[in-house]
Order: sequence, then structure tokens, then C-alpha cells
Amino acid sequence: MRILVFIGGLGNQIFGYAFCRYLKERFPGERFYGLYGRKLSEHYGLEIDKWFRTELPPQPWWVLPLTGLFYLYKKICPDSRWLDLSQSEWAHKDAVVLFPFKLNKKYVPERGDWLEWNVRDESLSLENRQVLSIVRSQECCFVHVRRGDYLSSSYSAVFEGCCTLDYYKNAIVEMKRRANGNLRFIFFSDDMPWVRENLAIDEGAIYVDWNTGADSPLDMYLMSQCPYGIIANSTFSYWGARLGREKKLVCYPAKWWNSPKGNPDIFPDGWIAVR
Repeated sequence: MRILVFIGGLGNQIFGYAFCRYLKERFPGERFYGLYGRKLSEHYGLEIDKWFRTELPPQPWWVLPLTGLFYLYKKICPDSRWLDLSQSEWAHKDAVVLFPFKLNKKYVPERGDWLEWNVRDESLSLENRQVLSIVRSQECCFVHVRRGDYLSSSYSAVFEGCCTLDYYKNAIVEMKRRANGNLRFIFFSDDMPWVRENLAIDEGAIYVDWNTGADSPLDMYLMSQCPYGIIANSTFSYWGARLGREKKLVCYPAKWWNSPKGNPDIFPDGWIAVR
């Protein structure tokens, strides 16, 4: 038996679901349960089952109190290996309670079709359908700029100085060079006024600013349909690049975060690190 404690926003939940699938393949006869509680409250709760076709582990009533007992035991015996709270590696192979969010590509299927969108194009707003028509008929590159919560005091030490304006300008130049300038750029951001002021490119650029709140994953869906991508240091746009349409080229920030361990091992071969 293993209990998987899902955490974070949609991007983190996708990493968690990938690791869940990995474990199920390794242990086909084992029972898996999920805990979908307060560690998902930072954004909009459990979202992955709304936006994707998934088979999540069930959450019986006893999962929460049992998990609480394991946490209590961890406080009493810090060296206990019954919990695996690592967010990068599968640290304790025999752990009963785990964070399935593992920021590591070795737990993710290489093909992008392992997770299918649960989005019907005909149900999209007129604006989203128009953008979707463009990205499926033209050579488009999405650009995702995440500011918002990354500028808060709780995140600034981790992300400050990483995904800079120079990164975006250099990535756009690199994309234009590799595609011989024949690209249409589509911008997604939680701070579109900043993007318009600092990354104005040409009259053909599109600034998607209408998918807000609980509908923000539609930005990820539109990203996933583009053939090119420039991602932020965010799992949200990371999955916009990994899922859906196979990408011709993806640029990512050479410095993902301020960590002595360096970048997480999540980038597929062929993606380009840009400073």
C-alpha cells in the first residue's frame, strides 16, 4: 500500500500524476491511494482530473487520519523512511506516504500522448477558438511570462534574477534565427501590461489575457498546440511545451532557480537553454 499526497498547482499535479503512473508500472499488484487536501489549496485545488483524462488513486475516508499518523511518527523519529517527502528523487523505496511531485524527467514518459486533454474545442470561447485556429495553421511560438506570485517575498529568494527580461529577448532572437524569422508570437502571462511594455514585437503578436482564475489552464492548452515555445521557469508552461503538439523547438531559462544544486533534471534533449 502507498499513499500519494498531491501538492501544488496544475503543473505540479501533472508531475505527480506522471510519478503515480511510474509507480503503478513498477508495482502492478500494489494498492495506491491519493490524498488531495490542503497542500493543493495554493492555487485552485485538484485540477488535473478536470482538464485531463486521468485515473487518479481513490481517497477513502481513512487516508487522511492515517497519513497524519505517519507525519506524527516522522516528527518523533526524524530518520524514519516511512515517508518520502523529496520533490526531486524517489528517495525511500519502501515509503508508504510519498509526495508524488518529483521534479525529474526520468519519471515522465518520453512521448507527449500519455496524458490527453479533456478539452472540447467547440466549447471554447470565441477568442480561444480564434487563437487555436491560428496556432494550428501558422508557425507560432508561445511565450510564457510568469511574474505575479514569483515577485512576492515568499518566492523572491528562490526565483529572483533567473527568468529575466534579457532571457526573453535572447530567446525570441534565437527563435527567429532558427525559424528564419517566419514566426508569429503568442504571449501568455499573469502580468500582461509588463509584457506589452517590455516585449512588444510586431503588430502580428497576440496577447492572451482573458483566461483567468480557474480557467487559466486554457492558456496551457493553447500553448500545447503551438509548434514552438519559450517557457518561463514554471511547471505550467513546461507542460505547455511537453504536452499536446510535438514541438519543433523549445527554449528554457539557463538558470531555473537560485539553487546550489543547479537546474532540475527535467529538460528533454533538444531543448535550448538561453541566458
